[in-house]
Amino acid sequence: MITQFIEWNVYLPISGVEINGFALILLGFTVGVIGGFFGIGGAFMVTPALNVFGFPMAYAIGTDMAHIAGKSIVATASHWRFGNVDMRLGILMIAGTVIGIELGATFIMWLEKTGRIGETVRITYMMLLFSLGSYMLYEYIKHSRGSDKKDVKDIERSKIAERIHGISLPPMIKLKVSGFTVSLWVILGVGILTGFIAGFLGVGGGFIRMPAFMYLLGVPTKIAVGTDLFEVMFSGAYGAFSYALKGRVEILAAIIMLIGAAVGAQFGTAATRYARGMIIRLYFAVTMLLAGVSVIFKHLSERNKDIYMPALDEWVKAVSGLSDKAELRHYLHINKGAVSEWLIKQPDIIQQAYNMEKAWNSYSGYLMLGSACALSSVIIVFLVRGILKEKAEARIPEAITIPAKKQVVIASSCKLSDLSAVRLGANIARGFADEVVLCICEEEGICEEYVQMGKDILAMHGILPKIEFAKGSPYKEIDKISSEACLLIIGSRPINPLDPKYYLGDNATKIVRRMPTSTLVVKEREQIRRMLLCLDIPYSSNTVNMAKEIAIATDAFIEIIYVASLPTLYSIEASGLEPLFNQDILSEFYKREMELLSRLKEELQSAGIKEVSVKLREGIAEEQVIKESVEGDFDLIIIKEGFLKTPFGLFLGRLSTNIATHSPSASVLIVKR
Repeated sequence: MITQFIEWNVYLPISGVEINGFALILLGFTVGVIGGFFGIGGAFMVTPALNVFGFPMAYAIGTDMAHIAGKSIVATASHWRFGNVDMRLGILMIAGTVIGIELGATFIMWLEKTGRIGETVRITYMMLLFSLGSYMLYEYIKHSRGSDKKDVKDIERSKIAERIHGISLPPMIKLKVSGFTVSLWVILGVGILTGFIAGFLGVGGGFIRMPAFMYLLGVPTKIAVGTDLFEVMFSGAYGAFSYALKGRVEILAAIIMLIGAAVGAQFGTAATRYARGMIIRLYFAVTMLLAGVSVIFKHLSERNKDIYMPALDEWVKAVSGLSDKAELRHYLHINKGAVSEWLIKQPDIIQQAYNMEKAWNSYSGYLMLGSACALSSVIIVFLVRGILKEKAEARIPEAITIPAKKQVVIASSCKLSDLSAVRLGANIARGFADEVVLCICEEEGICEEYVQMGKDILAMHGILPKIEFAKGSPYKEIDKISSEACLLIIGSRPINPLDPKYYLGDNATKIVRRMPTSTLVVKEREQIRRMLLCLDIPYSSNTVNMAKEIAIATDAFIEIIYVASLPTLYSIEASGLEPLFNQDILSEFYKREMELLSRLKEELQSAGIKEVSVKLREGIAEEQVIKESVEGDFDLIIIKEGFLKTPFGLFLGRLSTNIATHSPSASVLIVKR
């Protein structure tokens, strides 16, 4: 059965090629992982691989374009959730990219008529892959040595990018997510260049556009990854449409690859959360160098093919009477035995060239697919290690550290609705913080009246704040300003006021998910009277310490809630079968957990908190916490950052973020390390 599956061969009638279906799925999955991690379509690997597997180059290009269009939608959606997409930059790139793709596709059709398409494309591939890969590897080594063994997260903006930013040719476009302003014509120029390469080489443009984003425009690595995929989504769709009109898309092969790619892209995208920008660049450089070596092998294969193919074509034309290239390929496919008999009668030079062509072709295919599998495996291991490390850290009680100076940052836009965050921040900070920073997410001088209102609110509580203005990207500026803070406070509003179910927009979600500072997401309440402290066993000491200090500062009541999540028991009950857990086992389990929480209750009461209660619930953590917060009319939910308690938590999201998004009225404090 397994042997039959591995030998599952699919005949593709449009291109006249027979290919292993399992190899297509595996290629799609591995390149999906790589593409999701690097923010590329992966065509610089897929197009040569399809050519290695027997696709004529024009069909390999068109089929890969169709595969890219589908895969990039899945990967872009994942990066969007992590806040890695600069929508404005991506949209502006599309106009130039579409023009460039059409120019590149037209050039390819001309090359196909001249018979020089294969060699020209392969040589161009080799030049780009080796030059970009070598440069990025050199840059990684240089910056790693220069870092004096410190933790290098990313590379500062290049000198070329600084010069390009100095081009003041209007109109100038402000890119808040990327954190800089640049001329529209620069963006369009990069789009046309990468679009031409996309149409010429049959790629989404990602393997050239991602370095262009980083080195020419100075876009941070992770944002370059997400924005690149967003743009590939459109350029790939247009490229697939253009090649389909020219009859060069093998749709069945594209669908088979997309099945694997849709799954792989989820793993690759999630892995970027645990990778430093420098690591992404290193892996990207290695990937391009391996792909370049594979293209060299394919080029050697084609040079040998050029020796025997004219004689083979003449023989086929004489025997079959055919002249069309597609018909000749089909004849060769269905008459392999006759071809073998013809080959035996040929001179040694023809036989040797035929055997060398097959050998180099196999080496190229094995290297391409093997390197893709190896690299995707490294990325998946990187992802699993990151998740396990995060989960382990979440369950280890941390030592309670008290900074020399407690700083609270209140981040606010110039909207009156954000004054709720200022008022709640003032109530907490007056007995909690040594210094309060009011961060206004606008340039200085734009909303002076609002700034004065915020200062007046804080002054009523005896607080003289330090005022900071976020001049560039709100996320970057807030991250910089709150780097030394023990607490960041932000406001939130319903995304749809008529249906207030979701409260976190793009910027707020990025802040909650990615910033290392503990973050308080303020909803409607401006006072804290009742606090719901969500704990796991063993519980986080930092979370308890934060709750204790806020409760003392606001004279609030604390209820400790522990949700016992037993997925196996729930699954059995849902199926109607007899539960494997009897009541005695559950009672002993609950008794042990409650004893630990009861001791914590006594510690909190001895610290000066007047009223503390403990409650144990059973079920899905997110649902039970939100239900308890509504029924108990709580003002604040405190929870440690972490994933949902499920094997699929990676894809469903973080428990802390989901509660912050769906809590209808209670503010949510997410405690981080």
